[in-house]
Amino acid sequence: MVFALAVSSCKKDELADSCKQIVIDLAADETSVAMADSLGDFMENPILSEATESLDLQIMSVPEVLDTDYFIFVEARGGRKDSSLKSCSGSLNLTRDQKAALARLHEAKMHCMKANRETLHKLDEMAHNYGMELRRTAMDKHKDQMESIMKSFRNGDITERERDTKIAAAKHTLKENLSKIRAAVREKIKNATERAEAAGKIKNCERIYLDGVMDVLGKENFAKWARCHKMHVRKGGR
Repeated sequence: MVFALAVSSCKKDELADSCKQIVIDLAADETSVAMADSLGDFMENPILSEATESLDLQIMSVPEVLDTDYFIFVEARGGRKDSSLKSCSGSLNLTRDQKAALARLHEAKMHCMKANRETLHKLDEMAHNYGMELRRTAMDKHKDQMESIMKSFRNGDITERERDTKIAAAKHTLKENLSKIRAAVREKIKNATERAEAAGKIKNCERIYLDGVMDVLGKENFAKWARCHKMHVRKGGR
């Protein structure tokens, strides 16, 4: 698809090939399909924090950009202007009708995603509980080891140097066991077919939304917005 802007010097009675055309092309990663796919990858392969002695495992599977209405702060022509924020939509100048149409698109997207967002939340909670059970098991085992070491030391079965060596080894083992939890949780997430289905449906909601945004903005404005938007997504990624 191409979007041609005829220069003002073109007249109706002139031949079409005499009018210069500006062709607006979207890069491969700026199409609605590609942009939605990038969010789908995030949901199917979420960010996982490390589980440590003092911190729980955290799962971040829904990117913030899914909830953001980027066009709230666009200035509308012919009326009171909204507060201005530095954003990818800050350079756009839209009519009130266009802003209203974009707001309706965002509301429809949120409604479209709702059930599958809840599914993702449920699966994240299950994966988190699995990871925390692994963490509790590792911590309980470490506690038993430490108590056994200290008991042996108090009974005079081991020297102070032997105690310190055993304590260091036990702490090293705990660290290794905790480091394995993230990989185990990621594998569980990877094998959850329900997650892939929910992510795919959310991704489709996003694609429909972006197609609507292009219809409202026009291809030229959409291309400008998409080039900024994709960089914002990349900066907010892993």
